[in-house]
Amino acid sequence: MDRKSLMGHVVAVVMMAALAASNTQAQTQPAPEGDKPAKSKSKKTAKSGAASGSGKVTFIPGSGETPAQRTARLKRECKGGVDAGACSGYTR
Repeated sequence: MDRKSLMGHVVAVVMMAALAASNTQAQTQPAPEGDKPAKSKSKKTAKSGAASGSGKVTFIPGSGETPAQRTARLKRECKGGVDAGACSGYTR
């Protein structure tokens, strides 16, 4: 081995050892008291039956453009672009 490639291997081994040592040290440290989640003092009661709320689903329309309008927009915006993603098939 020449000196340059040997030096690269040595640097890689030293870096891996340093990372392994720091990872081991980080895992063995206990969590400080302030990092623990606070416990709630009140207990929530479970509701019997259906979930809270009216349970009614409302439909929210998308962008409001028709399929023909979307096709025209994509042909206009994707002209000469990459044939991928939303522009797939609209680049010519």
